[in-house]
Amino acid sequence: MELPLLTAEDVAQQLRIKKYTVYELIKRGELPSSKVGKQVRVSQEDIAYYLKAGKTVNRPSGDPDRAAPERFPAEHARAADQGREAEIVLCGQDACLDLLLAQVVRTGEPALRSFMGCYNGLIALYRGKVSMAGAHLWDSETGAYNYPFIRRLLPGLPVGVLRLGGRMQGFYVRKGNPLKIQDWKDLSRPELVMINRERGCGTRILLDQKLRQLGIDAAGIRGYDREFTSHMVCAGAVARGEADLGPGCERGAEGIAGAEFIPLQLEWYDFVFRLEDRRTPAVQAILSYVREGDFRQDLEIMGGYDLSQTGLYREF
Repeated sequence: MELPLLTAEDVAQQLRIKKYTVYELIKRGELPSSKVGKQVRVSQEDIAYYLKAGKTVNRPSGDPDRAAPERFPAEHARAADQGREAEIVLCGQDACLDLLLAQVVRTGEPALRSFMGCYNGLIALYRGKVSMAGAHLWDSETGAYNYPFIRRLLPGLPVGVLRLGGRMQGFYVRKGNPLKIQDWKDLSRPELVMINRERGCGTRILLDQKLRQLGIDAAGIRGYDREFTSHMVCAGAVARGEADLGPGCERGAEGIAGAEFIPLQLEWYDFVFRLEDRRTPAVQAILSYVREGDFRQDLEIMGGYDLSQTGLYREF
């Protein structure tokens, strides 16, 4: 006997999130769904797939290739134009990249969105596997975002770097913060259980560098090796009581009942592309939109972004 299809409200109650968050997950291609007439429906199998995709098995520390796949399985990418083979791949996880993708689609170019983490996204850009990539990589030695990593990971590849905006990184904790978690140093508390983000994403790289600065041994942190692949899944797991805290950005906690956010560090999110592509319709559309169009207004509507450096441009 087939299990009944669920409405967005049913899914929201089951996952303990807001209904609009369910629609956002469906739109981003993270939660599979079906159309019944004009209505969206989700099966229990779809929910199980989504939860499984949000978790990864523990990876051996000496196996970097497993953290940087060269192809894009279904759970990491979706086509913006299902009718033609995609020629443009925009890589990154932040929701603001959907706004950029829409500009590319308006040029008539077939495009693909990959949700690979930004460290691996820059490597894929260097290898020619993606056309554009978002990045929010903090360098502990200089205190700068993205530029040091671009110099190291893209040697000899001329690129343009367009600053999209700032966002706050920190911890997801249970509503009311019953364990009084305040900053990075709390990761040394032996009673706390955390969940982590996957290797290769900017949130994980920030966390690992903070641990090194503070002299905290990751091996001694309970739950450090338990990885989730999105901010919302991480925040949801904390809300369900699966852990005491998890790292992520502020917007990831929006709509997650039972969780709140502890802000710790402002980060900068950049859009990186090959300079040889600067005159293409896709890149020109994005540059015009961010620097001269309605991008700032659209980010203000979305909320949660620092716009003080939006539109800043550099070439390397």
